[in-house]
Amino acid sequence: MKAIQQIIFILIILLQTQLLFSQKNNYNVIPSPLQLKPASGQFTFNQETRLFLDKNLNEETGQAFFILTERLKIAGGIDLKTTSTEKSNTIVCKLNRQLPQKESYKLTVDKNKITIEAREPVGFFYASQTIRQLLPPEIESKNLQSDIKWAVSCCRIEDTPRYQYRGMHLDVCRNFAPKEEVMHYIDRLAFLKINTFHWHLTDDQGWRIEIKKYPRLTEIGGFRNRTVIGHYNDQPRRWDNTRKGGFYTQQDIREVIDYAQKRFINILPEIEMPGHAVAALAAYPQFSCSGGPFEVEGLWGIFNDVYCTRDETFDFLEDILEEVIDLFPYQYIHIGGDECPKLRWKRCHACQERIKAEGLKNEHELQSYFIKRIGRFLGTKGKKLVGWDEILEGGLASDATVMSWRGTEGGIAAARLGHDVIMTPSTALYLDYYQSQLPGEPLAIGGYVPLRTVYEYNPTPDELTPSEAKYIWGVQANVWAEYLPNKNQREYMIFPRIAALAENAWLPQEKKNYADFERRLPSLFQRYNVMGINYSKAFYNVAGNTSVRNGKLELALQTADPKIEIRYTTDNSKVNEQSPLYSTPIQLGQTPITVNAIPIENGKILCDPYSQSFIANKAAGQKVILSSEPAEKYKGKGGLTLTDCIQARYPLLGSEWLGYAGKNVDVIIEFDEPVTMSKITVGSTHQPGQWIYAPESVECFVSENGNTFQSVGKVQHEDILKTKSKAILETTPLTIKKIKTEVRNFGIIPEGEQGGGNAAWLFIDEIIVE
Repeated sequence: MKAIQQIIFILIILLQTQLLFSQKNNYNVIPSPLQLKPASGQFTFNQETRLFLDKNLNEETGQAFFILTERLKIAGGIDLKTTSTEKSNTIVCKLNRQLPQKESYKLTVDKNKITIEAREPVGFFYASQTIRQLLPPEIESKNLQSDIKWAVSCCRIEDTPRYQYRGMHLDVCRNFAPKEEVMHYIDRLAFLKINTFHWHLTDDQGWRIEIKKYPRLTEIGGFRNRTVIGHYNDQPRRWDNTRKGGFYTQQDIREVIDYAQKRFINILPEIEMPGHAVAALAAYPQFSCSGGPFEVEGLWGIFNDVYCTRDETFDFLEDILEEVIDLFPYQYIHIGGDECPKLRWKRCHACQERIKAEGLKNEHELQSYFIKRIGRFLGTKGKKLVGWDEILEGGLASDATVMSWRGTEGGIAAARLGHDVIMTPSTALYLDYYQSQLPGEPLAIGGYVPLRTVYEYNPTPDELTPSEAKYIWGVQANVWAEYLPNKNQREYMIFPRIAALAENAWLPQEKKNYADFERRLPSLFQRYNVMGINYSKAFYNVAGNTSVRNGKLELALQTADPKIEIRYTTDNSKVNEQSPLYSTPIQLGQTPITVNAIPIENGKILCDPYSQSFIANKAAGQKVILSSEPAEKYKGKGGLTLTDCIQARYPLLGSEWLGYAGKNVDVIIEFDEPVTMSKITVGSTHQPGQWIYAPESVECFVSENGNTFQSVGKVQHEDILKTKSKAILETTPLTIKKIKTEVRNFGIIPEGEQGGGNAAWLFIDEIIVE
């Protein structure tokens, strides 16, 4: 009898454990709370549910629940009223000054009531957003939903963010976003506890903020007469001659600011200087070095015409900033400071006189003078300056905050100088980069930043000491809009990567768990469906991974969830639910093949098919030795990138190339056994607008004995360009054991070109042996 009781007891414990595990998997909150303890049972909202505010709390605390109240009213038909009595079926709000930060909160969900503790209204607001995400996805509906039980699972949550600054950026200059879209964007930020909206308001392609003293800034600078079609590097260029543009009145700006403040979001305005100024100079050319005339740019990139450094220019910019400061209550103003060519300054008498008068060494120090002068002006108005990491060049303004976008080096340097830093490196946090390698993706600038990369990036570099690391103020993802012409496309690139950014910014690095984040994503997608967001389904994509096993190159297919089945074809035929079921890796290299594959769950195709062509290559999967390591952000799969039978695509997908900044590289391929060859092709790319140049030369050598090499030819830059950036060398048939390829970097970019005076990038791809 005692044994039976023990068995029953064990079964009860197992059942309770299973119940808690099941409930824990219903806590699909993003960003994940710092601490969450599941409990049994549910709290159910109904018409009698009330909101109780402790006597120590002010009216603003009650207003922190306005979104939750609105959602319950619209979707649930529940009128969440306040009560003066703490009782059951109530959300009880209590002041807790012992919590670590103003954004911290405690949330306890019991069967009979919900208790929230926070220091300030923002903590109560974040708690309400957590409750919102614990409710069924239908809570996001625009219409009354009947037959829904508005319940949240019981739990104990203690939550506080890792970083004080958690930002999302939006460029409205390259393609204008109406005020209503900006407000919807702010809603999505609030939903994920992102607390800063970086509003990029001026650039070469458009001036978007009304300035009363200078009306031509929006009358002329707010519109352009043509826009480039396709990618920046497409030749010959094609143009859309439709007049495009728009701007926000100062009343519009005030409405957006008020909207954001109610959602506890700061707005960081960006007024670009001294570069990215063509739209402003088209309206007021007297503030340039040359005097113009100019047109608002319809091409992307960097332009030589920038603000002159005469006193009249600073008067002009200070007048503009006066009006910006009057509009925006946030303590910080972003002034750009990036990508400022020095060509005009070098040829400008006034700028050269400024260099002499101020005792400056060169144009880089002139830029530092420019930034510091603007910083001092902002300081007199009680504001602080934020700039891109180029503001480090020539010396930083005293209290400047640095946004590190060209990798992490700028952020590390600024932190070591004792300056606050916002990390936003392009290779991890630029959401205008491709998020999928499927061929059907909409045109983007290039790069490759999948969901996982955004999530796993650590904004606090390991190189920093604890005393230096405290200057990492926060993290931000950027949305540049050159290739995002409308709301649908902007949403597609932002969602769901914004969710990965939110959790990245909220959780300590050791608490982040990508597998658990993946588990919570389908629930978020259900909410996006109800919200009507055009989110990317790249999360479900079939991914292909090439590797070498037993000396042979093979392709493995996988999905985020191993339970999802994969159907595939290898003859470029259309793949469907009846195609072969994938189970083992596919051999590559002997003949050209095209692999198509789809993910299927419960008989439903989840997203667009994977499709990748693989060439035949005698070097497939052979050992590759590189004389120098590629740049960290363009290292692909190391040497395998050059022999994986994948010809890299254009625009650039970083994972398909090896990239070298100002460096040469020698590549040796060692064959397992002698091969007969008569042709070698070395792939590269030529994209001057992105500082990438085809090699100055490529010379190939072969070794028949594995020890000594003989040259089979050399191809110069001009001839490489004639064959679509491929260096092609042919010889009589030879039986060889090794190939050595010497690839020489183009060198210094010519003055007047994008990036003039800087070292060119070299990108190389497949080395094909035939």
